[in-house]
Amino acid sequence: MVLFAILFVLIALLNIFFPAFGWYMRYGWMVKGKSEPSDAYILMSRISSIIVLVVFFVVILPILFN
Repeated sequence: MVLFAILFVLIALLNIFFPAFGWYMRYGWMVKGKSEPSDAYILMSRISSIIVLVVFFVVILPILFN
């Protein structure tokens, strides 16, 4: 469970600081030629990652370590 928690936090932080990397891993390889994620995608990716990380620390983490 601790490994899951560490991996979850690392992925969320990666998505907060480098949201374009997630886009390239999910969609970028399907596009032929040069393509970039939109600003809206980057913003929503960061916001959703922050929300998920806060929920994880407030709700899930105390349940895992009780």
